[in-house]
Amino acid sequence: MRRIGLLGLAALAAIQVEAATSSVTDYQIGDEWGKVTVKRESLDGEPAAYARAARATARYGGGTAFYLGKFNGHHLVGTNHHVQPHLRCRGMLSFTALEVEAPCRKVLGHLPEVDFAIIEIDLNRSQEAKLAPVARNFAFDRPIRQGMPLITIGHGVANNPTRLLMGNRDDDCKVFSGDDDFRKMADPDELNPGNYEAWSFANGCDVSHGDSGSAMVDRDSGDVVGIIWTGRVPKKPDIRDSKVLDDLIRTQSPRIWKELSYAVPAAKIRETLQRVLDQSTDLEPETREAIEALVN
Repeated sequence: MRRIGLLGLAALAAIQVEAATSSVTDYQIGDEWGKVTVKRESLDGEPAAYARAARATARYGGGTAFYLGKFNGHHLVGTNHHVQPHLRCRGMLSFTALEVEAPCRKVLGHLPEVDFAIIEIDLNRSQEAKLAPVARNFAFDRPIRQGMPLITIGHGVANNPTRLLMGNRDDDCKVFSGDDDFRKMADPDELNPGNYEAWSFANGCDVSHGDSGSAMVDRDSGDVVGIIWTGRVPKKPDIRDSKVLDDLIRTQSPRIWKELSYAVPAAKIRETLQRVLDQSTDLEPETREAIEALVN
C-alpha cells in the first residue's frame, strides 16, 4: 500500500486545539446536536447494534478506530488514512467501553483514495475474549440506500474536550445521497482539508474532528457499511434546520455533496484493497494473508 504521509503529530495537535475551541454549531446537522456520552454501565440496556458498535470503538491518536475481527490469526482494526498516514504505529488503542488497552503491532497499509488504514493490534487472551463478541467486518455487499438510518460512535472533540466516547443516532443521522450513489470528492473541511479526494456517500450525522475513523453502522442491522472521513466545517446556519434537510433529501439538491458529512462506502474499500492485492508484488506474506482474509 502507499506510503503517503499527510498529517504529522504537530499538525494533528493543532487540529485538536482548533477544533476544541470551535462551536458545536460549526459541526451540527439538523435541529439538535445528536451526540451523547456513551455510558459503559448502560450499554446492556441499549439496542444490540448500538451497544456492539460502542464496545468495538477505540480512541487512537487524534482520531477513532474500530475492531474488525480476527483474520488468519491477525486482530485487525480500521481507521482513516489521515489518522494513520504512515507505517509507524501511533501507540495504544483504547477501547473505553470494554476497558481494553491494546498496542498497535503493525500498520498493514493506508490508502488515501478511500481514506482507510488497517492496523494490527496485539491482544492477550483476556482482551481477545472481550473483543471477540463485538467483532464485525465491513458489510461489503450491503446496498447503501437513501434514508438508511445510521449510528456513528467516536471520540470527536466538539463539546467534548476530554474526548469521551460519544454516540450519535438522531433522526438526521441517515444516508442523504441516492441509493449506492458514490462519488470521489475533495475534502470540504474549511478548517483543515486533506489534499486528496476519497470515494464518499453523503449523510447527516453529527461528527467533528476526532471522529475521523469511526465506523458507519446501519442502525437496523448493525452492519458496518462504511467509515466516516470528513464533513463541511463550519456548517452553514440553515443546515442546522431539519426542515431544510428534508427538502435537500427530497429534491436531491447538489448541496448534499457540499455541506453535510461524508463516509467512504464499504464496497469501495473492498474494491481498492482487492486492487492492491492484485497489483502489488512487494506485500509481505503476512500482510497479504491478513488483507485477503479481510476482503474475502
